[in-house]
Parts: sequence; C-alpha cells; structure tokens
Amino acid sequence: MNADTSNASTTPNYSFKLTFNPEILRILSYIALILILVVGNVLTDKFVTVDPHTTAIYKLFGFNHACNALDHEPSRTVSAMLLPLWEVPFIFYVIFNFLRIQDAYREKKVPKYTYILAAVLLPIELLLTVWFRIVFVWNPEVNFLNHYIPYIGFQVLLFLVAFENILYFYAVKALPFKNNAIIAVGYLALLFVVTVLYVGIGLASALGHPVLDLINNAGQREFFKSLASFYSVLVVPVPLIASIIELKRSPQHTLSFE
Repeated sequence: MNADTSNASTTPNYSFKLTFNPEILRILSYIALILILVVGNVLTDKFVTVDPHTTAIYKLFGFNHACNALDHEPSRTVSAMLLPLWEVPFIFYVIFNFLRIQDAYREKKVPKYTYILAAVLLPIELLLTVWFRIVFVWNPEVNFLNHYIPYIGFQVLLFLVAFENILYFYAVKALPFKNNAIIAVGYLALLFVVTVLYVGIGLASALGHPVLDLINNAGQREFFKSLASFYSVLVVPVPLIASIIELKRSPQHTLSFE
C-alpha cells in the first residue's frame, strides 16, 4: 500500500473579520458594572445580616456608600464572579482605544502628543483595570486600606480614560455639541476636582488622619456623601451616554484573524 501524498488533508485556512466601534465595548462594560451593583444591592438587602452601622465603611465615613453592597457574603462572592463581565470588555476597550488613537496618528488626524500620551497610559490603564479585582481579595473588615486602594486605582483609571477620550475625540472632531471643546474641558475639569476631593478625603480617613469630621459633623458628612453621589453620576451615566452618542460619530474599526 502506498501512502497518500496528496494535499487533500491540508488544514484549511480560516479567516475571521469583524467591523465594530470600540465604544460598544465600554457600553457593555458599564452595563455590566451597573448589573453588578444592582445584584449586589439586592443580595445585600435580602441576605446580608451584618448591621450596616457596624461596617468598616460606616465607622470611617458615617454612612455606607455603594461599595458596601459588594463587601459581605453572599454578595461578595457573587459580585466577584460577575466582575469579569466588566473587566474583560473594559480591558479590550482600553486596548482598542489605544489602537484607534495610533491609527489616527498614522493618518495625521491626531497630534503626536496625544499618541505618546496614549502609549504611556496604556500599561497603566491595563494594570489599574485588572487590579480592581483586589477589592474582593482584601476584606474591608480585616484591612480596609488594602481594600480601598484598588478602588482609588479604579477612580484614577476612569479619569485617565476620560482625559484620553477628550483628546482623541476633539482631534477627530467627534465631540458632542458640534465638537464643543469648552463643554468637554469643563466636564474633565469638574471630574478632576471631584475625583481629587473624593480620593483625598476618603484616603485621609482610611489612613487614620481625616481632613473632615465625617462621624460627628453632620454637615461635613453630608458634603462628602453628596460628593460621592455626584462622582457616581460623572463616571457612570455621563460616559455611558457619551459612548452611545459616539457609536454614530466615531470611526468603525476592523478586527481580522487569518
């Protein structure tokens, strides 16, 4: 018997091509983030028996902010299991956000400093994205500071992405309101101030050197509570709405595997 030396069994060459807008990845990640918070709140309300006035967050800030919905079992485990629904699309968003800036730079649509900044921020944003999961590694009741630092990294991450976005969308003339730079810079400045205040006040309390008396002073506590709520508005619904708008305004990109 002679061996068959024909090419009939040669492995076929498969190809895959997908054209999409990177903003769909951020939309998916933000929807997942909202889902995680909703599920966490439901599980905390229904099954968590911890007295909300005895939590580490309450003892430091005088109230329980959104993180408390993710800190106690069974919400803690379920939320950790759901986290990849946010993490994975956001990682891909960070990567494709850089790639579209790189393409725009090669086509001379964005200045060189925007591309250099994006290249510098890429590894930082990737690390801050994957490190956010550490909030589920450290129990806030055991070591609140170690639990809180990844959340601060998450806050820094969202500001860096917003900063990068505004530089890119302004350069390609895709900002909302007829590429209105004043509104975009105003939002970015507001986000920066609110983020710095939120991080600064929260971190000072976590380090044991509070700059506000959040426990005994009701006015200062309400200020910080309002600041936290306003921050949530700036980093969740505003970028989500902007991403939906950009689906029709910013360029599509093609992903190919051959």
